[in-house]
Amino acid sequence: MVKILHVEDNAIQQELVQRLLELEFKGCEIQCAGNGREGFERAQSWQPDIILMDLRMPQMDGFETIQSLKHTPSTAHIPIIAVSAWANLKNEERALALGASRCLVKPFDPDELMAAIKACLAESQHTP
Repeated sequence: MVKILHVEDNAIQQELVQRLLELEFKGCEIQCAGNGREGFERAQSWQPDIILMDLRMPQMDGFETIQSLKHTPSTAHIPIIAVSAWANLKNEERALALGASRCLVKPFDPDELMAAIKACLAESQHTP
């Protein structure tokens, strides 16, 4: 069973993505975190197979969270897909340099999100 952590401060976006994931990955486990600090803590304790990370959040933004996750041995292996409405090459390059596996721009096409998740899971040997 695939475990997906969605770190997003927008409740509507959380619900939308959760429904998409439940339709695509039958039986998957999904947990949500409303900010980067909560996402970091949840990733450490729950050990998801993949993380969807918003970049613009309160308390600890996605860039800080990605960096913290990748510098923590227990979470460094988890693939991260950075998702943001900040559509510019500089932010994408920064997220990738910090350790994100992929970057998507909001609003994203659901098929694009599912393809990115499947690719990351395949690369990390967690086939859905």
